Amino acid sequence: MVDYPYMICDRIQLSISAALDGEDPLEPAPVVAAHVARCAHCRAYRDGVEALHRAVRVAPAPPVPDLTPQILVAIGAEERDTDARALRLVVGLLGLLQLGVALPALLFGSDAGLPVHTARHLGSFGVALGIGLVVAAWRPDRVAGLLPLATALVVCLAVTSILDVTTAHVPATGELNHATEVVGLVGLWLLSRTPVATRPAGRHPVRTA
Repeated sequence: MVDYPYMICDRIQLSISAALDGEDPLEPAPVVAAHVARCAHCRAYRDGVEALHRAVRVAPAPPVPDLTPQILVAIGAEERDTDARALRLVVGLLGLLQLGVALPALLFGSDAGLPVHTARHLGSFGVALGIGLVVAAWRPDRVAGLLPLATALVVCLAVTSILDVTTAHVPATGELNHATEVVGLVGLWLLSRTPVATRPAGRHPVRTA
């Protein structure tokens, strides 16, 4: 083996690397230690790989930001958005129902025996409210602008209906067609309190994979 010093060095260096990696070395530890003690080349190799090994194993982990709050907020936003989608669907259906109730009065002037002109005026208000409900379901960020007008209209209708019923001008069953307006107003109010209605236009919640 003395005639092949480079072959010996190769085996010693492989043994050093194997020992650092937790593998079985080619040469026993005493043989490696004795060779390294008298071979400057292998000694330099050992020192280098040991330094590299320590640097790799002991290197500090890269900083990882804590994304837990953002993830929880995103999950909560998605859940609330799911609830808002169901409410938007209800409001949109109420708007279509309101249009179905009010369009005959607007187009044909027929509403509980009222004069044609008066019936068409009332039908115009009903159609406007129905369109507002549909628009609110489509663009909930517009609810805040619609809510005051819808509230004033529905409150006036409700007050006048109560007065007409209590004074026997109309039967109570004749005012049931205004239930759509009242329920629609409740839907608008609930929709205005959802995050999707208060979020600026064009903004969407963060979604996690």
